[in-house]
Amino acid sequence: MNAWQLAWRVSQHDRRTFWAGEVLFVLFFVFPVGIGWVLGRAFDAVGDGDVSTAIRWVGVLLVLEAGRMATIHAAALVWTRVWLQMQTFLRANLLTAQVASGGPEAGQPIGSAGEAVTHFRDDAEDVARFVDGMVDVSAGLVFTILAGVVMGLTDLAAAMILIVPLVVVGVATKALDQRIKQYRAADREATAAVTGLVGDMMSAATTVKANDATEPLLDRLGVLVERRRVTAVRDRVLEECLEAFSRGVADVGLALVLLVGAGALAAGTFSVGDVALFTAYLGWLGFLPRMVGRALARQKQAAVAFERMRHLVADGDARNTVTPRHLPIKRSDERVRPAVERPERVPLDRLDVIGLTARYAGGAGVADVDLSIRRGEFVVVTGEIGSGKSTLLRAVLGLAWQAEVSGEVRWNGRRIEDRSAFLVPPNAAFLPQVPQLVSDSLAENIAFGDADDDAVRRALTLAMLADDVDAWPDREATLIGPRGLRLSGGQRQRLAGARAVVHQPELVVLDDVSSALDVETELQLWENLASAGLTVLAVSHRAVAFERADQVLHLVSGRLVG
Repeated sequence: MNAWQLAWRVSQHDRRTFWAGEVLFVLFFVFPVGIGWVLGRAFDAVGDGDVSTAIRWVGVLLVLEAGRMATIHAAALVWTRVWLQMQTFLRANLLTAQVASGGPEAGQPIGSAGEAVTHFRDDAEDVARFVDGMVDVSAGLVFTILAGVVMGLTDLAAAMILIVPLVVVGVATKALDQRIKQYRAADREATAAVTGLVGDMMSAATTVKANDATEPLLDRLGVLVERRRVTAVRDRVLEECLEAFSRGVADVGLALVLLVGAGALAAGTFSVGDVALFTAYLGWLGFLPRMVGRALARQKQAAVAFERMRHLVADGDARNTVTPRHLPIKRSDERVRPAVERPERVPLDRLDVIGLTARYAGGAGVADVDLSIRRGEFVVVTGEIGSGKSTLLRAVLGLAWQAEVSGEVRWNGRRIEDRSAFLVPPNAAFLPQVPQLVSDSLAENIAFGDADDDAVRRALTLAMLADDVDAWPDREATLIGPRGLRLSGGQRQRLAGARAVVHQPELVVLDDVSSALDVETELQLWENLASAGLTVLAVSHRAVAFERADQVLHLVSGRLVG
């Protein structure tokens, strides 16, 4: 589907509101047709000395003007809702693809916070601006056709001239097709780089200060800002030049209309009312060529936006950015937190990894890995830095998105077709090396609204964090700050561990959790997981883990040895 078809799907998400806004804007542009015609009749009446008729026409003119003002106010209110609906619709599809763990809706993860901002804010807005421009074009087209008919009844040559600016604007915009796309894509990438670095600097403010790295980072930010300035100016200048060109062509068209009209006036074929009619229409006739030029430029920008957004949705297919979806954003909608849909629990007897290979573009990864884990076992993976330990865990779970993956993972002898969809709680849980926390309460970070207080408490005990929490005034309701800023490194690791076990998963996958724990705490953690009957696959370098393990697997350059 091209940008026109995709934008149409966006506009039709809330058909009733969209068409209400469309009709109101078209009606707003129909009023000037009637106003110009009535104005002509009023001047003709004045020219004929019929004052009473002229007054009646003036009364009709006032009514039409009042109706036009009421219409534009109503259109603005309705279109604000349409504008928000369109952007929210696109963002909801992007967000759904990003948070889906496997399944038909899962998409590729966003690389950085800066990219997320440009996709969710700027790309969605570019599409909405294109639809908005097409509404302007449709309204201007209706006015131009009706005005052309009225003018054609007076002077056909003047009416035919109205087509010339449209053709010129269309040809010029088509000639700049690729340049418009290139400039917009470059500007979006530069914006993402600046936004991403600013976000990283804010989140790592303490690290920046401790390492006296403020000036180097500001210098780097300056480089990115300068690059952003160049791309933004280039993109904006091209857009403004197209706008100015369209306006200039429209003015030339109006000048031609005036010349033709002046000839008719000199020849005596124009009445005073005809002059008033043409004068009333002139200010509006330049609208359509300007809007056509703007809409065609925005179509190229919307095409870039869809191309960028498609990489974030399922299968990299832009059609998945416009998947029909209910948005509870109207005042009448009931706002309730949706229930979390989890796969059915399948008790684990045996997990088999067969010929698993995961290779990144640079060649790093793991190759031909075979391993078996029985229920209740504690299996440790160890190896040098860069040997592929984290890649192995992610490949098993179906999370190695950037790698080329082959091989099988079997659950009780049955192949798992979509690992990232199946290997989530309650079947499996994953604790990455760097846990990600949100700025909310401790309990919310563990449960995410999908576990009761007793389950949260059990998880805290298993993760060796219950004693710390009991010492805090607000206990489980304690706010942990952005990314867990109020917690120590070990507390953040244990909090993420509590999240991993809160649903008592059949398999717990831990990526080097001991890096932030002391030996005694780590030993107790392993004991707690064993006593809970959990099956564990973990990366560790500690002797206490090796001593407790049922299997110790050594990775060397991406392959299991020994």
